[in-house]
Amino acid sequence: MRSRQIFNRPVLLYTILLLFMVGLSSCRSPSKEDTTVVEKPARSALLEKKQKEQKEQKEQKIVFEEPDLPQPHDAQLEVGEDVPSCETEPVPVGKKPKIAIIIDDMGYHQQIGNSLLAMNMNLTFSFLPKAPFTLEQEEQAWQQGRDILVHMPMEARDSAWDPGPGALYLKFSSQEIRTTVAENLTAVPHAIGSNNHMGSRFTENRAAMYEVLSVLKQRGLFFIDSYTTAQSTGFDEARKMGIPTARRHVFLDNVKEQDKICRQLEQLVALARKNGWAIGIGHPNQATLKALIRCRKQLLENVDIVSVHTLVK
Repeated sequence: MRSRQIFNRPVLLYTILLLFMVGLSSCRSPSKEDTTVVEKPARSALLEKKQKEQKEQKEQKIVFEEPDLPQPHDAQLEVGEDVPSCETEPVPVGKKPKIAIIIDDMGYHQQIGNSLLAMNMNLTFSFLPKAPFTLEQEEQAWQQGRDILVHMPMEARDSAWDPGPGALYLKFSSQEIRTTVAENLTAVPHAIGSNNHMGSRFTENRAAMYEVLSVLKQRGLFFIDSYTTAQSTGFDEARKMGIPTARRHVFLDNVKEQDKICRQLEQLVALARKNGWAIGIGHPNQATLKALIRCRKQLLENVDIVSVHTLVK
């Protein structure tokens, strides 16, 4: 009996070991080929999502206007003065005031930018010089006969606001300013003028603005002061230098809500009725696009939407 137990012990151990190895083999991890088939689509989707998020974050950092933007003194309505609605009676032909609507920050938003370009409203477009869709979209705007501007990035008062690639800073030498301006103009080949992107610090410096405006004057371009600070010297310096110029009266979409943008459009119409003309600035976002579509008919009945070059003096 004892010899039989000794004989069976190795057989038993061998059987247990064999069963363990069979079980381990059935639970093995997927092969490299298996993981490639299973994980590749998931990894690709995650990578695409991450790239999209990075692109959106970059756009949000670059394409951003400074807060608390002032309104020019010559563009204010009297206290208590009514702002007429776009729903008022159409103005007779030949007596319509003129407005120009500049769409800033063009070149970063492909779909919304294309939708704005497709609108039959004689909009003026201002392109950021280093944006990915600038060349493509400014060519399209030029083919449509629209006024094209260089949206010249300039230093903001708060360093938290990044003007983006091609920005001008007060620390630059005169030559660096002129070289950067020339490069930015080259990046938007059909431009006939320029307006500042941000620039609440830069435009307050008359010497720095002189360098910028000197390049524009040499090339026969006009300047629109976006008026991001009440102390901007751009408009005044351009006039002193004999450069055709004007300045923004109303920002349309500081608050990106359709109803409020329509209210700003009504403000623009009211100022045009008061002064004969007015300039508004908007940006490529869904709320602005929808507001322009919504108010287009009423605007065209009450004002003439003109290219901005017709309003510079």
